[in-house]
Amino acid sequence: MANQDAVKILKENLGVKLRAFPRDITIAYDDSKHILTMTLLPKYVGLGKEDAVNMQDNAAAFEAWYFIIKAYTNIKNLKIMLDIDGVCNDKYVGGIPSNGHLGRFLYRILKFKEQYGEWFSLSYELEAMRKNFADFLSSGKFVNNEPSKEAEDDEDALGTEGYVEKRFCDDDSLGKLILGFSGKNVVMNRQLPVGLFKDKKSDATAVFTGKKSAIDFWLLYKNELNIYELKAKNKMVGILTEIFFYSNYMRDVYWHNSLETKQNVEILNPKKTDRSYDKLCNGIKSITKITGWLLADEFHPAITDDVINIMNNNGIKNELQYDKKQYDLKIDINVHK
Repeated sequence: MANQDAVKILKENLGVKLRAFPRDITIAYDDSKHILTMTLLPKYVGLGKEDAVNMQDNAAAFEAWYFIIKAYTNIKNLKIMLDIDGVCNDKYVGGIPSNGHLGRFLYRILKFKEQYGEWFSLSYELEAMRKNFADFLSSGKFVNNEPSKEAEDDEDALGTEGYVEKRFCDDDSLGKLILGFSGKNVVMNRQLPVGLFKDKKSDATAVFTGKKSAIDFWLLYKNELNIYELKAKNKMVGILTEIFFYSNYMRDVYWHNSLETKQNVEILNPKKTDRSYDKLCNGIKSITKITGWLLADEFHPAITDDVINIMNNNGIKNELQYDKKQYDLKIDINVHK
């Protein structure tokens, strides 16, 4: 994670003090225009020859670094641009992306530009790709990825984070109270898939990654949907990128059934089992707000309330907000790992 050149630029030019910065991200600062350009490697967005890297990786989570930099810079009118090393705009000319990682990246830059466009921009090549993806989303019909079976229940197979997630949702736990909710009207479940498909559900029509790609857990209470990205013994900035993607996905796909202002998403028929999916589908139409929660036993030191405030100053603040909550791994959750 050592990138001393980037750490120096951030500290000396922008007043942002970070102990480390991903070595695979290049940054440059134009002092005359107050523009910071961040350049990612192709493999971190699904455009490399190597296998794609998940969006929560330090070198892929551009949203997280942008929120942190904007929260701590002493340059009030700082603008930030995103670029990809050596990318040409013909890498994506429209249609179903070549892989789900690229699809998620294109969706992320689309939503980030929409909501933080006052200070965020894209290179010429990425802007062309963003427009192509927006055209693709507005010109077709899409379906979600509904749960096909219950979430894993074998505690020995879950690992630490999976077990903690399960304990928050178990009826015999204090999970709801720890999160600040109580009562019989609270609907809660875990591992909600976040896939998207063109026309029908199949490997050939996948726009986003599928299979294990899922929201850790969600909670529906009165007119608010709360979704949670949980970490246990895992301090990472990528939690910001994950909750940004998941929150926007739930707003667009489930709540509004709309991609690029078109009413063009069909939610596949709910079943009475499978992670309370039917209750989510029936209840989400009455909500007025989504809150994306960061939930961890310990956060990366750069993730503070100032960062959350930057996230919440978005173009859809009346519908989507973010928050964070820290839990005690030893006291709040009976962890056996």
